[in-house]
Amino acid sequence: MKKLIYSLLIALLLGGLMFSPTTASPRFQTDGSPAILSFAMLGQTDILMRGPYSTTNLRFGLPLNWAFEEGANLQLVITSNLVTDAASPVGDGQPIGASLNVNFNRNQIALIPLTAGQNIVYDIPIPPDALVPRLDDGRHVLELLLDADTDCDPNLLHQTSISISSASQFTFPYTEQTPVIDLEQLPRPIFQRDSIYPVDAALIVPDEPSAQEMQAALIAAAGLGRMSDTQLPFSLLSSSQITEEILAESNLIFLGKAENLSLLRDVELPAPLSTDGFDAQGSQPDDGILQLAPSPWNTGRALMVVSGATDAGVVKAAQALSYGSIQTVSDTNLAIVTDVAPPNIEDGSITLDAATSATHTFRDLGYGVATLAGLGRSEFVVDFYVTPGLIAGNDSYLDLVFNNSALLSFERSGLNVSLNGNLIGSLRFSDETASTATQRIKISPSLVLPGSNQLRLQAELAAPSNCGLAEATNLWASVLPESTLYLPLQQAPVDFNTVQNLNAYPYPFANIPTLSNTAFILPNNNAASWAVASEIAFGLGGRVRGAVIDLAAVFDDAVPEDIRSSRDLIVVGLPSELALISELKDSLPAPFETGQNIPVVDNQQVSYRFPPDTSIGYLQLLVSPWNSSRTILAVVGSTNDGVGLAGNALSDPVLRSRLAGNFALVSAENISVADTRTGLGMGGIAENPEVISEPVVPEPNPSPTVPAARPAWILPAVGVLVFLILVVLIAALVSSRRDSMRS
Repeated sequence: MKKLIYSLLIALLLGGLMFSPTTASPRFQTDGSPAILSFAMLGQTDILMRGPYSTTNLRFGLPLNWAFEEGANLQLVITSNLVTDAASPVGDGQPIGASLNVNFNRNQIALIPLTAGQNIVYDIPIPPDALVPRLDDGRHVLELLLDADTDCDPNLLHQTSISISSASQFTFPYTEQTPVIDLEQLPRPIFQRDSIYPVDAALIVPDEPSAQEMQAALIAAAGLGRMSDTQLPFSLLSSSQITEEILAESNLIFLGKAENLSLLRDVELPAPLSTDGFDAQGSQPDDGILQLAPSPWNTGRALMVVSGATDAGVVKAAQALSYGSIQTVSDTNLAIVTDVAPPNIEDGSITLDAATSATHTFRDLGYGVATLAGLGRSEFVVDFYVTPGLIAGNDSYLDLVFNNSALLSFERSGLNVSLNGNLIGSLRFSDETASTATQRIKISPSLVLPGSNQLRLQAELAAPSNCGLAEATNLWASVLPESTLYLPLQQAPVDFNTVQNLNAYPYPFANIPTLSNTAFILPNNNAASWAVASEIAFGLGGRVRGAVIDLAAVFDDAVPEDIRSSRDLIVVGLPSELALISELKDSLPAPFETGQNIPVVDNQQVSYRFPPDTSIGYLQLLVSPWNSSRTILAVVGSTNDGVGLAGNALSDPVLRSRLAGNFALVSAENISVADTRTGLGMGGIAENPEVISEPVVPEPNPSPTVPAARPAWILPAVGVLVFLILVVLIAALVSSRRDSMRS
């Protein structure tokens, strides 16, 4: 009988393995109680540190409206191990002869003598002055230094290692307050980098905006994308879409002419809104107005105003925002923009002189002296931008100007240089380089990318002895701002087979740092399409490093000839609402019949059937019929949700990596691509659910709430587990019967 019970327990255990629920990821709530943040919540896994010396750091952002109170605490959960040949081994709870130096925001808050044992908890109070972040972007930094100098004794076998658990945690008592409001600190408080509690930003436009107001909205979206590296939770809404929840929970950006911002009439602003516009002393009718204030709906949030008395003023204000460096008046929450002169770089005149200089010192790129100090590895990163459409010449190089401490171990110290993740050179320090040296490192043109590039200088600094912690402050190397990046650029040969392919996105639309080669064509009465366009502009802004954003936006019923012929176009909306889609009927890879939102794809091997109300997005790429050197991208759909699906395929890096050809169909669960020029790809599309002459693929479910498809391994795993359970039960029954017969 006992065997039967044990077998049943085993069967239940197997069943538990099969049906045990997963644990939900922890969610962080800001309800005014002390915030408890584990290292795991901050994205940090277990940390392994080995003696004699080891360092590590953790950087994170906290909400900008938190006012810290007394009682902040760091709880480290540490497992310490010691390997030694001592006659009496160190037992749990005994000192291991090592310590951990704990610094928070460059303040030493503890020096912990470590003891042997598993998951020992060390509670460390954090004093108020250590809660002030020292980094320019407002992030907090925890630095840990393991000091196990006993490992250096040549007469002892003494090896120390510790593991800091991801269950270690911070406790921050706080109250919510008004964040620091200062236009000169943008993108804060609208965006806080690496925040454990990111706050949404809602860009609010009038219900019936002018074309210039929509242009300003997309410029502002692109600017926010660039400021935040597209990490800001962002959305565009029309005034009628605002809810009480959005007003209470989001950072708000109101954009439009003063006459269209009546909701701000009673809001306390640096330049209050009156019946005649904003009361900004000395402002002129065409000036742009930028303001920042606490939100009246939640003083823990911020409210920004991007406005002016005229359309021209609103565009100026948005362009100034995109520039990022705001010059305020006597009040740091108010800026009056009198004029903006964006660079005028036309596609046909992208030359070495117009687009960029061949020679850039690190000082030109905005970097001063970079000193890499301390034992072990440290790095310095230089970002630079290459205008798309240009390529580097074969004689490109980096002249690195540097010096170093004469107290380094030259045999074990040096510097590696990589470009966009590719190692391009290395150097060793010496007595000669201690007095400043220049070393030339050749750059292969193939490693220089269009758009953003990253040069990473990684130093490895060692003392003459592994146990030279006392001399750690004497270990340093400096990269000087006279270092020169020489990139002779030339016009890249145009390969239309590459440009006219969806996998090249965001190019050619991001070919110019100011986006002045790109124009959006929008329906004049569809807020859902405007929101999709803003997400696309937000993503494009994150890919360029120009000065003032200068993209264009016009409504579909009034597209000027110069926009058609001189810009790359992104057309967003429902095909039935866009006259331009009808004009492009003979040029589109998959044209739309007048008044229809389902395209016709010819010369394909397979036809697809979708019910008329299914939300499907379409991306279509084509050469402009008005200028063969220009490109048009149609971001359209069968419904407004379908337009959103098409836009999301451009914004989501995973989905974007699956794009190819000149036509893509995007459903809630899949992307199908085709090249209608070759006939290769997905197939044709039929709207009529009753008639179809080709093989049919299963219809996608239009509801995004349907659970995802079951992973392929589940059914076989269930089968195996059921089989094991049956085997265990049968064996138990047979054994039980034998026992009863013997008795």
